[in-house]
Amino acid sequence: MSTSLRKMMAGLLLAAPLGCAGAAERSSAADAVALLHKAQDYIREHGVERAVVEFNDLHSPFNSTSPINRHGDLYLYSTDRRGYQAVHGKNPKIRGKIMFEMRDVKGVPLIQELIRQCFATPEGKGWVDYHWPHPLTQKVEAKKGYIERVPGTDFCIGTGIYQ
Repeated sequence: MSTSLRKMMAGLLLAAPLGCAGAAERSSAADAVALLHKAQDYIREHGVERAVVEFNDLHSPFNSTSPINRHGDLYLYSTDRRGYQAVHGKNPKIRGKIMFEMRDVKGVPLIQELIRQCFATPEGKGWVDYHWPHPLTQKVEAKKGYIERVPGTDFCIGTGIYQ
């Protein structure tokens, strides 16, 4: 973990409320957006290449219980216009593959929808509804994925909340 990330984590830890998050607690939409803002900050400071390494680390604070991922149910993923996934913070089998045709259990072409939100909207960001296994329970649940384009790149970074 980089020195600047350690400093950020220490500052967040000091600002975090005391107490442990219960297993039933889940991250909110605001938590997901805040995590993406921290990821965008990391990319601006360290560049995409170094961020890919950090975001693929299963023990990164972006992908595990930490002050920036209080419930441990968030993780980062990425896509480009082709559906290439350089990042997946929970499933190494997906990394380095073109997942354009991936669908959820109900047939939603989730990568295509994430690409649309990232590249076909003026804001370069948005939410997509689909169903996906929860990283802690492994049960398929309704999920809202949130994605943002990294300014000046053909790279989008995302996370999602379980409902």
